[in-house]
Amino acid sequence: MTDMTAKNKILVLGRPKVNKAQIVNSIVSQTPIDYATAIDDSEDGAKIAWSLRTRYYQAQIEFWVDNTESLPSSQIEHMKEWLANPDLHSEEESSDIPVDPSIAQLQEHLSEVVDAIIFVFDPADPSAFTDILPWARFAKFHIPGVLLCVAVSADGKPVEVNKDEWFEWCVANCWEWLDLTDTDPDTEYTVERLREALESNEWANMEQIKKPLNHDNPPAAIPEVAEPPSITTQDTATAEPQEQATKSEWDGFDDVARTLDPARVEAMHQALFSGEHENDDMAGVLARIHSVRDEISQMDQDKARTRAAELAMAVAKMLT
Repeated sequence: MTDMTAKNKILVLGRPKVNKAQIVNSIVSQTPIDYATAIDDSEDGAKIAWSLRTRYYQAQIEFWVDNTESLPSSQIEHMKEWLANPDLHSEEESSDIPVDPSIAQLQEHLSEVVDAIIFVFDPADPSAFTDILPWARFAKFHIPGVLLCVAVSADGKPVEVNKDEWFEWCVANCWEWLDLTDTDPDTEYTVERLREALESNEWANMEQIKKPLNHDNPPAAIPEVAEPPSITTQDTATAEPQEQATKSEWDGFDDVARTLDPARVEAMHQALFSGEHENDDMAGVLARIHSVRDEISQMDQDKARTRAAELAMAVAKMLT
C-alpha cells in the first residue's frame, strides 16, 4: 500500500479531453499487471499505484491524475505574456506569478507529498498550454524533482503547428519538453524517456535492491605480481627543504605513479573490468574494487601507497 504521507506522488494534469490515463498506463506498461490498477480518466482525482523497480532500487509510487481548471482571463493573459518572454519570472520574481489564494494553499499541502509533475496538453488547442500557469508557480516555489511537459494528440491525428514557443519556455523554466506528436522515427520524445525521467528521480521512499551473494561466482581475485621498488622516506631525504615544503599531495601521487610497473596496472585493470565477468554489473565492479581496498588496508604504509596508486591508474584506464 502506498504511504499517503510519503513524498512519492506524481501529478498528471491536463484538460479532460486529453487521455492522461493512457499516458500513465503507457509508463507502467512494462511493469507486471498486478503492480498497476487501471483507472478511468473521466474521473477527477483518479489514482494509480506503481511499483517502480530498476536494476538498483525500488520505490512505491502513486500517480494522481486530475483535470486542470479554467483560469480567469487575467491569469491567461499573464501566461501568454510569460510565454512570449520565457525569462519573465526569475527565481527572485516567482512570487509575482498570479494564482488564486485557494490554489496557493492547496499547493503548500501538495508540496509535502508531490515530487513530480507531468503536464499534458494537445498542441492542436494552443490555449490549453496556459493551464500550466499554477503549476509553473508550484515548480518555482516548491522545486519538485521531475517536471515534464508532454504534447499529445487528443484525437490521434498529426499536429502541424509550430511548437518552438512552448519548447523555449520549457527550457527557460526547467521543464523537460516531450513531444509525443513527433512522427520522426528517430525522435528522442518517447514514453520510454518519460519512464526514464521518473526512474532517475531520487524518491523519498526508494530502497536499494540487495542482491544475495553469489558464492558460485565470487569476485575475481586480483593477480599477484612482483612488487616494484616503493618510494620510502629515504628517497625523499635528499630533496631540497623548500621543495619538500611546497610539494602538494598530487606531487606525491605523481612521484609514486612514475615508479609503477605498467604490467601490474594492466593486470589490475583486467581483473577489475575484463569481459570475463559475464552478466556483470556495477555492483560486481564495486565489489572487486572494495576487495582491493580491503587488501590495501592490511599493508604497511609504503606498499599501501603503491597499491593504491595502481588501483587509481587501473580505474583511470577505464575512464579514458
